[in-house]
Amino acid sequence: MKDLGITVVLQIFARLIQMVGMIHVADCLGENNGESNEALSAAQYIQFLFTFGLDIVAVRHLAAKSVTFTELVPKVFTLRLLIYGFSSIIWCLGLLLSDLPKNQLQLWLAAILNLMALGMNFQWVFQGMQRMPKFSLIQAMTSIGIAIYFLLVFKRGIPVGADLWVMGIFQTVVTVGAWIYVRNHFRVRLFSFKGVRELLGYIYEGMPNWVFGLLYNTLITFGMLSIRKLTLGGPFQNHNDSFGNLQRVAMASQFILAFGGSVIYTRIVVWRHERDDFFLRVKLVCFAVITLGLFLCGFLHSIHNWLFPLIFPRTIYQSGAPYLSIVLFGRFLGLASGILVWSLLAYRKDWVAVKCAILPVLLSVGLHFYYVPLFGLKAASFLYIGGEMGLFLCCAMAFLILKKEIINKSA
Repeated sequence: MKDLGITVVLQIFARLIQMVGMIHVADCLGENNGESNEALSAAQYIQFLFTFGLDIVAVRHLAAKSVTFTELVPKVFTLRLLIYGFSSIIWCLGLLLSDLPKNQLQLWLAAILNLMALGMNFQWVFQGMQRMPKFSLIQAMTSIGIAIYFLLVFKRGIPVGADLWVMGIFQTVVTVGAWIYVRNHFRVRLFSFKGVRELLGYIYEGMPNWVFGLLYNTLITFGMLSIRKLTLGGPFQNHNDSFGNLQRVAMASQFILAFGGSVIYTRIVVWRHERDDFFLRVKLVCFAVITLGLFLCGFLHSIHNWLFPLIFPRTIYQSGAPYLSIVLFGRFLGLASGILVWSLLAYRKDWVAVKCAILPVLLSVGLHFYYVPLFGLKAASFLYIGGEMGLFLCCAMAFLILKKEIINKSA
């Protein structure tokens, strides 16, 4: 509870300041705001494509102490550097050989920088070592620094992608500094081609986690990536900007919840090996997350009429106000589903988690093509939370089946 409290409080403080910075950026970019959102979402999606589930596998091994820290870190670091370095070079060459306008070229080059910073993320080290408050402090200071730069430097009419360049540069500097800290503090090598072949086993182990991550991140990003094209030229053509700001607020809340989840997920693996009341603890935590989400989002919905215009004063954004609480509650459902998924992972039921995600995600994504052109961001919002609800119910069913199996084995 101490680690969870410190981690979440730091992130709430940082994200509130970050939200102010993002609102200022949206106002400065004007009509180009949606393009920055699209480029960043693409970079985040590509980053997830190349994780191969290694983060989850690394955290699980570190928490269960099945692999030593000094053995695991060099392998994962070297492999990730090769993967994201190579993919960034290929993407960069593709852009340079294209005939994109200069402003679009700069936008997507900035997305590549963000891809590299995201790909070399060091969270899994701190999460596996159960030192998330320290990682949360690093990330909070980074977010605050970026937001302060936005507020002090950016003016209306900034070029497309300026916000992504600032984010990419800040995050790259912090990422490099953090890995230097890991190397010096834990006295571990970072670069090592020895034993990289052994990582093929970890990649195989991480495949179901990679597939699950691919499905889930499709669920949370598909609306942002598709709404502009699906509403182009129709009565909802401005919904791209409004939904983009909804997603910015939702992403800030997801960062907060994800950091809290990172503390809980590692504990779940520890509970699996050390506690007899494993299933009771998991159910209590899920109940607490859902209850908190209902309370906070219900309160948010009651004040959205004056809150949303205060956050986004331009009239073009007001259509998203009624759906803010709906989208945010989806993030709480996602955290609850993550807790149940990690319960399955703790018992090595990795492919069961994938099966839980297939139907809700594919159904949600498929319905976008029919309903979003008809109802705009309203459809995108409800399809997202419908996917989250379906995923949670499927995971809850799998969790109860797992509990029954374990009880029958021990009887």
